[in-house]
Amino acid sequence: MHFRMMGGLAIVRAREKVEKTLGAKFNIRAFHDAVLELGSVPLPVVTTRIDRFIAENGRGPYPDME
Repeated sequence: MHFRMMGGLAIVRAREKVEKTLGAKFNIRAFHDAVLELGSVPLPVVTTRIDRFIAENGRGPYPDME
């Protein structure tokens, strides 16, 4: 499997996890901001950030703009 496909799949799975966990609190913009602010990083870093995003109840890095 191509590395780019693996990263995309990891983000799709992370989104599904966040949507399932947060339910109605899920905010796609906050999710995108949380993931994209990382830039190009290894997948374990993305996973850690997603876990923190869930622990913070879906609050993105720019809550004033949500």
